[in-house]
Amino acid sequence: MTEMDSILPVQDAVSTVWFEAARNGTLLLQRDPASGRFQYYPRAHVVGAPDREPEWVEASGAATLHSYTIVKRSVHPQFVSFVPFTLAVVELAEGPRMTSWIVDVPEEELRCDMSLTVVFREIHPGLIMPCFTKV
Repeated sequence: MTEMDSILPVQDAVSTVWFEAARNGTLLLQRDPASGRFQYYPRAHVVGAPDREPEWVEASGAATLHSYTIVKRSVHPQFVSFVPFTLAVVELAEGPRMTSWIVDVPEEELRCDMSLTVVFREIHPGLIMPCFTKV
């Protein structure tokens, strides 16, 4: 295992659909077919209802900045070339929150509760992930 492999997201039988969609520029969420409630991160079963399997649906891509931090010194050598970069918790329009990167937004323009939209970036060779930028 290389040093970078130890920090890459896990792609397994449940999450492969999500990663494939991200590679194609689509953000997917899971939804409980009975209640309509969305969930994120990918799981094999509906949260609180292990007898139900969630369905995949395309997310709107709209989000609100909930919290963020600007990384100015990377502890991990793989990310040294990216500093400074912004890590954030965003609240998707559908409800779930996710951790992501904020891209193409100057530090002085960042504000909690600002409107964001999803964009996709290759953050490691072959790994395309959803990031967010201002609307």
